Amino acid sequence: MIVDAETVKEVDGRILGKLINKRAEDTARLIKLKDYYLGKHDVLYRRPKGKGLPNNKTVCNHAKYIVDMTQGYLLGAPIAYSAADGIDIEPLKNAYFESEIQNTDSRIVRDMSIYGHSYELVYANEDSKPKSAVLEPRQAFIVYDDTVEQRKLFGVHYYTITDIDGLEVGKVANVYTENEVIKYRSTGGGSVYEEIERTAHSFGRVPMIEYINNEDKQGDFEQLIGLIDAYNTLMSDRVNDKEQFVDAILFLKNVEVDSEKAKELLTEKIMMSFTPDAEAKYLQKVLNETDVEILRNNIKDDLHKFSLTPDLTDENFGNNLSGVAIRYKLLGFEQHVKNKERFLVLGLKERFDLYVHYLSLLSRMSVVSSGDVDFIFNRNLPENNLELAQTINYLRGLVSDETLLEQLDFVSDSAEEMELVEKQEESRVEREIKREELYRKSTGADYTALEDLTDEKC
Repeated sequence: MIVDAETVKEVDGRILGKLINKRAEDTARLIKLKDYYLGKHDVLYRRPKGKGLPNNKTVCNHAKYIVDMTQGYLLGAPIAYSAADGIDIEPLKNAYFESEIQNTDSRIVRDMSIYGHSYELVYANEDSKPKSAVLEPRQAFIVYDDTVEQRKLFGVHYYTITDIDGLEVGKVANVYTENEVIKYRSTGGGSVYEEIERTAHSFGRVPMIEYINNEDKQGDFEQLIGLIDAYNTLMSDRVNDKEQFVDAILFLKNVEVDSEKAKELLTEKIMMSFTPDAEAKYLQKVLNETDVEILRNNIKDDLHKFSLTPDLTDENFGNNLSGVAIRYKLLGFEQHVKNKERFLVLGLKERFDLYVHYLSLLSRMSVVSSGDVDFIFNRNLPENNLELAQTINYLRGLVSDETLLEQLDFVSDSAEEMELVEKQEESRVEREIKREELYRKSTGADYTALEDLTDEKC
């Protein structure tokens, strides 16, 4: 939310109420997006076309498929952090581990894909450890000034308080500035908030982060709701037609059937007539399955094309495709995820700076700039490990060992893996020295010299 910096120099209860009311104007859109992700589509609320006609409501949740596919592809493997030489970020990694940051990242990306943006709150718990919490986008926003830099002024997290019977008794709003957390409360459904308390925090900047999905802050399936509705309607009507086809009308010619005989006919399935020109047949609707199937496939293809999300059940994704061929088929999807990744990294850098500032105040680590750290994303794709190992061997000596280790998806921390390799090598050398000493003591011969002599004879 962008405001005039001169008008909103400081937060008070009156201005806060106006900002929350303005934010509420977008609530209906956000609720609809979440409903579609959860499978609550408009087709569930349609009425039957006539009395006695079937009214099936089939939901094919492409919205959830698009979001979950994107989330899994982007964060199927955890984000890795690689610092420049001489920079120690292990305390930060430990803080991330204690905060279960991988789950936080997963929720952030999911909300980005659904709503078009997501919010994270960084706070200190009762043990003075930094933690992260994902805020519901319908209950949070950040206020920026109207300059070209769009400097962050403060963040707001608001929610409703209910009594034991579920009735609303008031609202609470927490305002996060660069130095304080200001708590407000409104009672009786009013739009004016009264300040309750102020608490200082130690993060050095506004501890709320906004992650945006794209420049327009739109969800991944937001522009496709019309196509999703069309697909649901087509499939529902298809089931309706099948039901009507089975429940056809029996046409009788020159046959008298009263209500009692009609009931017997339904159970016994036998009818007799002695009239020569008597006739009985069903009135059935002609179903053109070919046209319906063509329309269904066209809508389905458009959903995948415009969302840039591949249909992995498509026959084009066969088992005989090489890794390069699959990557070509995923090119559009990769570009889409790359754009999300760039916006995600902006928020991850903010989080990095907040954690580092807090940990440095506690003397747990020195100050490190987020610019000195690489945020590494590993795609969740089947890998040809043999081909990858050959490529790494070809690059050995041209690229640092740490960079080569980062190419392996089963290595989450390249620096730690290098330390393990060094310890393993040191342990091997120590074993060789001990073995040589033991051999010398038992035989009086030089172990190494004997080994060289054996090699010459061979």
